[in-house]
Amino acid sequence: MPKRRFKAGDKVTVIGSPPIRFPPGLRDELGTKRLFQSLVGKVYTVRGFDEYGQIELRPKRLSYVWIEPEFLKLRARKRQKP
Repeated sequence: MPKRRFKAGDKVTVIGSPPIRFPPGLRDELGTKRLFQSLVGKVYTVRGFDEYGQIELRPKRLSYVWIEPEFLKLRARKRQKP
């Protein structure tokens, strides 16, 4: 797995949303596309990572959201304790 450019505790800005596609005949009843679009432009704390390299964010209205790192921009690095 490649080296991560983000670390748990970093502040990141969501700069885009992943393309969300559904099979023919299936509707977005849960509002997934709208959810990811609502994250754009907001700042979140990196909470963790999964085995595929996606980053865990925790918006206030949900438990967690997983997003690819290419849709994030580092805003502030977590300070290391001396």
